[in-house]
Amino acid sequence: MSPRADVRRSLGGLLQASRASLGGVLLLWCLVSGALLAAPVGAEPQSAERELVFGVLAHRGADVAREQWTPFAEYLEQALDGIQVRLVPVDNDSLQAGAAEDRFDLVLTNSGSYVMLEQRHGISRIATMLPAEVGREEDRFGAVVVAHEDRTDLVELGDLEGQRISAVHPDAFGGWWMAWRELQASGLDIERDLEGVAFTGFPVSRGVDRVLAGDVDAATFRTGILEDLREQGDPRVDQLRLVGERAVPGFPYRTSTRLYPEWPLAMRGDLDAEIAQAVLRTILELDVEHPVSQAAGIAGWAAPRSYEDVHGLMYELGVGLYAPEPFALWRLARDNLVVLLAVLVAGVALILLYVLRVHSRMRTAGHNLRRAMGAIPNAVITLDARGGVAYMNPAAEEMAGLRRLQVLGCSLEQVLDLREMGTDRPLGADRSEPLAADSEDSTEARLVTPDGQERIVRIDRTSLDPVAGSSVRTLLVLTDISEERELVDRLVHEASHDPLTGLLNRRAFEREMQRAMDNAREYSSVASLLLVDLDYFKAVNDRHGHRVGDELLRRVATILRQLTRSRDAVARIGGDEFAVIAYDTDAEQGQVLGRRICSALGDRPLQVEARDVTIGASVGVVQLGAGLPDVEAAFVAADRACYAAKSEGRGQVGVARKADIHPITGS
Repeated sequence: MSPRADVRRSLGGLLQASRASLGGVLLLWCLVSGALLAAPVGAEPQSAERELVFGVLAHRGADVAREQWTPFAEYLEQALDGIQVRLVPVDNDSLQAGAAEDRFDLVLTNSGSYVMLEQRHGISRIATMLPAEVGREEDRFGAVVVAHEDRTDLVELGDLEGQRISAVHPDAFGGWWMAWRELQASGLDIERDLEGVAFTGFPVSRGVDRVLAGDVDAATFRTGILEDLREQGDPRVDQLRLVGERAVPGFPYRTSTRLYPEWPLAMRGDLDAEIAQAVLRTILELDVEHPVSQAAGIAGWAAPRSYEDVHGLMYELGVGLYAPEPFALWRLARDNLVVLLAVLVAGVALILLYVLRVHSRMRTAGHNLRRAMGAIPNAVITLDARGGVAYMNPAAEEMAGLRRLQVLGCSLEQVLDLREMGTDRPLGADRSEPLAADSEDSTEARLVTPDGQERIVRIDRTSLDPVAGSSVRTLLVLTDISEERELVDRLVHEASHDPLTGLLNRRAFEREMQRAMDNAREYSSVASLLLVDLDYFKAVNDRHGHRVGDELLRRVATILRQLTRSRDAVARIGGDEFAVIAYDTDAEQGQVLGRRICSALGDRPLQVEARDVTIGASVGVVQLGAGLPDVEAAFVAADRACYAAKSEGRGQVGVARKADIHPITGS
């Protein structure tokens, strides 16, 4: 308060005390004069308390905004010593106008409104809101399109053709633009294919009333409103159905659109840096349990998010920052009427011809591109910066069993059941993330189709250069190589197996023996080699022919598989010679197995092509261990043991002696 004001305040009391005498009057005059002289000439009143204006987009009405954000404003005021925080609920138009005139120091608005304010008026975000909803923290939101529950004909967004829609505002991000983008993606032109769009303004629940009253066929507004109304016990929610609902894993609300970053808290560009830092420190201390957070319905605040997807939406729709600027034609008409008319006529003619030509080329190019994508047998998929599906060609749709519009924004693992080769683990989620610039990679995976079939696919990933207005970052090409892999596996099998019996051939068996001998030396494991030589096979072959002989060999192979375990190796190493590697089996146990083989082959005739064929077998056994220097030495030792068994009358089992086990020297 100024000295002059102090004097005026004191006059009332001094007058009563001074009326009784002339001395009192003189005293009063002296005091007044002294006070006036003591006051500095031209002195101004002391500055009032600093005010911080906090503008909030009241998408549910001004009263709801005040109830929700007044505790937050009071919390800031307590933390910012000496600064008064004034809450101002506004609509879209008032917010844009106020920001243009620098009437707001802090702004809380939706993502689309913020992007426009940032570019046009220089405000900058300092944090992104984390709403606390259904016990979760979520920094994204979308929009819903609702219709009356009786409108069973409205299921997908494409069903809205010829219908009337209610939205919040022509520039509302969650209240119109999100749904507009999805309607356009469904193939609808809002001006040509819709009966009309009615804008209700705030609060957004007016759209619900218009749907239930039958004034419009559908209404759109941001996510979370339906759940809030249900929590408040509003019976209108049960009379509504969602149109074009899509599943978004991890998102707690029902939505008809893809998701975008939540509301940012932004500040005026020239706001004092110390105040901005104090505000940021203050709000970051809020958590979901704080009374201020609970009143606002938030879980706190996080570092500011990227709003690139918002730019992409505006660019695609040609709204907001990317809306065409009006051209002041009237000025040219006023100043250069004749010249303008001539230029206009010529320009219109040229532009028309050019547009028609470009349109024809684009239509042809688009048609050719769609035909090319449809003719490509490989699945082609593009992913956006968040790893969500942006495009699928017909081959990819067939592979996934889904339409492109059903999977927009979904991650790759939500669309295709891809498994790592050699395991049953799902292919890592990092395969959906965008690659670094100018890079590519390739991998093979096992694909389980919706009908339960399995395919082997090769996935080639290539990074794409960013394009303004597009969030596409990665190109995936999936090639079905099932037949190629089957051919390779068949060739590998044929190279390592006997074509007549299906057992291992000698080369593959020798590799298996080498592994068994290495394990015996390194890990002291036990294994035995059994060499099985058929008796009287030549006589059977000569008497009944090669066809019966071949069938007899296949019958012997079947018996050997039945007598051995699945982990044992069984091979045909020669004409009528077979061999077995019995793991975890010493020489004594190998001798028991050899007797079982001799008994199975020689105790009774074998039934081959309706003939009783009598043969026998002699078996040589050698235990694989450190005493055998190599595979050839093991074969020699087993062969000598088998020869000894034959010399004892056939149908016998011989075990290699120490004299039989020695390196082969000489030539």
